[in-house]
Amino acid sequence: MKVDDKLLRRSLNAAIDFSVIKKDGFKDKIRKFDESIDLVINIKDVNLNDPKNRIDKEIILSNEVIVKDKPNICVIASDEILLEAKKIGVDTLDSDGLIKLNNEEKKYKKKFAKKYEFFVVEDKMMRDVARYLARFLGPLGKMPKPFPTGYGIISSPDDLKVAFDRYKKVIRVQMKKQPIIFIKIGKKSMEVDKLFENMKTVVNFIGDQMPHKFNNFKSMYLKSTMGKPVNVTEDFLKSIEV
Repeated sequence: MKVDDKLLRRSLNAAIDFSVIKKDGFKDKIRKFDESIDLVINIKDVNLNDPKNRIDKEIILSNEVIVKDKPNICVIASDEILLEAKKIGVDTLDSDGLIKLNNEEKKYKKKFAKKYEFFVVEDKMMRDVARYLARFLGPLGKMPKPFPTGYGIISSPDDLKVAFDRYKKVIRVQMKKQPIIFIKIGKKSMEVDKLFENMKTVVNFIGDQMPHKFNNFKSMYLKSTMGKPVNVTEDFLKSIEV
């Protein structure tokens, strides 16, 4: 598939334009919430039965994907790290809470695993997290990973501060059972240049994971949360006169 900066930028602008509700005879209407801008990449000619071809990684984008809110993380820690997490204002779980969670029903633990986008764990508690939660976090790709494959295992309050800021820019890239990758590259309120930089980082990263680079891209789409999808092709852009 053809992938170049000009095509990507024009497609991004079109996706942002499509987020506006337009109706003949009425004033253009912008939705009252800050929509996400999402990138969808369909992959071809990759055998996902081979584990080597699957993707499950956290990557740092050039710019934050979280504009106003806190990262959706749960910190599992003790002592000073736990206190720092509470000070920051994110959800926490201590040793007793982890044991209590383990005694809950399976349905509750599944719900807990789905509630958070990322889990940040103090290194000395990783053994218990693996023991109690691996069967629920693992299938979702949410088990905390050490650097360089992830950023979720920490050992000090300073590490937590770094992780908190970092997770404003971190996204999870996954392709396991289906040859499709769905990623949020930012918010509509962001500067277009920053959205573009995030998109380029994602596209280049995924291309580098493929055996034949961008030739393994079957198709790409960009869309806002509620907007119409934009097919990232010259033909589509011409059809909408962009």
